[in-house]
Amino acid sequence: MTGGKWRQLERLAREVVDDALTELPEEIRERAREVPCLFQEFSDDDPDLLGLYVDFEPGEVSAANGPIILYLAAIDAYCEDEGEDFAEEVRVTYLHELGHHFGWDEGDLEERGLL
Repeated sequence: MTGGKWRQLERLAREVVDDALTELPEEIRERAREVPCLFQEFSDDDPDLLGLYVDFEPGEVSAANGPIILYLAAIDAYCEDEGEDFAEEVRVTYLHELGHHFGWDEGDLEERGLL
């Protein structure tokens, strides 16, 4: 990936994550802001992985505080292949991984209106 393309994806992803944080319910917003979000091109273990929350335990708030890692080149490739919007996929992936911080699965996120 070229430096210009990377900077463009990273800038957009940061904006999407910042917007997602401001839209979170007040009761979790501050705790969510404490979870670092990092950006990489691809996962070393799985090039198709879009995001990762380090130290996920279902049903438990993580004591490790993340981080969340979003794999922007993988998200970009997925969006190109599937005809999806990059910004929307970053948002969905970020919220999915943030949900893991709180011990939530997909159903919990949907119940809370986050996906």
